[in-house]
Amino acid sequence: MDKTEKKILNAAIKVFASEGYGRATTLRIAEVANVNEVTLFRKFHSKENILRAIITGNREVILKTLDSVLQIEKDEDIETSLRTLGRGLLKVMRERVNIMVILIAEGRRNPEVAAILESVIRMVIARISEYFEYQMKNGKMRIINSRTASVTFLSYIGHMSQIRGVISNDILGDGEEEFDGFVDIFINGILNAKENKK
Repeated sequence: MDKTEKKILNAAIKVFASEGYGRATTLRIAEVANVNEVTLFRKFHSKENILRAIITGNREVILKTLDSVLQIEKDEDIETSLRTLGRGLLKVMRERVNIMVILIAEGRRNPEVAAILESVIRMVIARISEYFEYQMKNGKMRIINSRTASVTFLSYIGHMSQIRGVISNDILGDGEEEFDGFVDIFINGILNAKENKK
């Protein structure tokens, strides 16, 4: 991929994220990329091909990044592991928030985009589930539905990373502090010890 193509794709990410894929125009993408619209068409032929190139190029980067984040230290205590994992996932999502917005918005309308998003989420849920199953086998966790626990954990991270771009910390609180609070509730529940024994 040459420098001009990268400029066009980076501009398209910004335009798709701010205006939505449907309202985005190739003219606007060309303006943001500081290239002629003819150049854009010569390189990509259509807006659809630009979206496809963004998704294809970022899918591998996202999967590789997630793969390194999901190398959970299985013998470390669970709370520390989940904090490390969650912070890593939050960082990936923060760095790629525009891509995630595009994937989620376009995934509702475009089966090709939905399939890519689904493959990423499936991989993350499977990895976290494997970790929980390992901890259950070793007696560190009670027997639960590992998939449900994984979806719950990932849902908090996904939701918070998206909503933080819209809602201020005045309402949501400090990100690190709130995440630590979530991990505490996730691990220990909301019942006090006495109520938990009933």
